[in-house]
Amino acid sequence: MLTEYEMVTLFHPRLDDEGVEQLTQWVQDRIASLGGEVLEVIPWGRRSLAYPIKKHLEATYVQFDFKLDGNQMTELNRAMRLNEDILRQLPVRKADR
Repeated sequence: MLTEYEMVTLFHPRLDDEGVEQLTQWVQDRIASLGGEVLEVIPWGRRSLAYPIKKHLEATYVQFDFKLDGNQMTELNRAMRLNEDILRQLPVRKADR
């Protein structure tokens, strides 16, 4: 059964617009490859961080709304942690908000 998630992702500040677009597509492809469905992608733009993450003071924020089997969420998080251009991601089940 697919569960609805909302995930805010912080991309590395070195990425330009094209890099952000490519990484956004990579995340969408990852979700699709795990049997999920991307509902909406909302770019928030570059923003200052509340505290430094890996010595960076700003990042590009992108929100992904998607459906995914809960058993596949661990694999998605693992793949995103291995990508050095993703500083952080926080997936939240929409039903829990």
